[in-house]
Amino acid sequence: MASAKRSVIVVGAGIVGASLAFHFARRGAAVHVVEEGAQAGSGVTARAFGWVNIINIAPGAVNYRLVQEALADYARLQAVLPDAFVAARPGSLFWLGGAAETEAFAAAHRAEGTDVELVNAATITAWEPNLRQPPACAMFSPRDLALDPARLARDLIDASGATATFGRKVENLILSGDRVSGVRFADGGMVEADLVILAGGTAVDKLAESVGFRSAVEASPSIILRYSCAAPVVSRILRGPGLEIRQSGDNILHVAKGYIDDTAENAPKRIGERILKVMYERLHLPDGVALVEAAAGYRPFFSDGMPRLGFLPGIEGAYVAVGHPGVILAPLLGRLAAEHVLDGQRSPLVPLPA
Repeated sequence: MASAKRSVIVVGAGIVGASLAFHFARRGAAVHVVEEGAQAGSGVTARAFGWVNIINIAPGAVNYRLVQEALADYARLQAVLPDAFVAARPGSLFWLGGAAETEAFAAAHRAEGTDVELVNAATITAWEPNLRQPPACAMFSPRDLALDPARLARDLIDASGATATFGRKVENLILSGDRVSGVRFADGGMVEADLVILAGGTAVDKLAESVGFRSAVEASPSIILRYSCAAPVVSRILRGPGLEIRQSGDNILHVAKGYIDDTAENAPKRIGERILKVMYERLHLPDGVALVEAAAGYRPFFSDGMPRLGFLPGIEGAYVAVGHPGVILAPLLGRLAAEHVLDGQRSPLVPLPA
């Protein structure tokens, strides 16, 4: 079937689903995005830190080359949709426990062809004067971006021209013989298409199971904290031992923390209160900084660390696009899926098991 006539349903309007809608529509497909939430980017995408980077990934990691390619896709997307990146802030500073450790990590990145440079304490102080105790050195990654993933998801869907249905939950896939022909909503309605793409993160398995397939996606929790702040404090993303922070144009401070456990002591709000004290110790903050959001986001993750992109085995008309880190990989996954489905190119990613 010619791509200009291909009808596609994308289930999930997070950053990955939005990228799929954009890239498929650009190649002439008629795209219909369906989303349980009230708007695009209202699920786990809304609880993402919003750091497009590679320096937070260890050189030699299984997905390192993939993330390198993903950063190139972000550059291409910026060139196509410059208005969607007006509020994005470039550059990040990353340091480990000691100067030697940081220098070795930077050298490992450079050996893999990644553009990072070492900056000393004087430069760090000049760039980030509100950092109370700058490290002896840090890695500066100029191609990194700090952005609002939910806003980017909305911009991508708007730019795609796709039909979008919000506030309706997809209950299952419609199976006709060995072919998926559409989706059925929880309210009984349905939409039909030539292809259904499952891009709903950890919800992918429930829908795939409706046609007898398990993707083996797991939920990997992380915590996002947001604080009101009366003035600019940091210009770049700062990532050092115990603190990962950025600030958006509205002066909100965004902090990412790893999930510990489900005890009351380590609930997101309690962690947010503890991190606020750390922030006052590490940064010159104005009075009145206050925690305004503390939430856990459950990211889709596979045990081998790689995303999944491909047709459901043995079933025509159904495709999966899911994995972590979704914000970083979204433009790449959208492009690769469109090239795979519409242009007949081979997907370079791990195939789904039969």
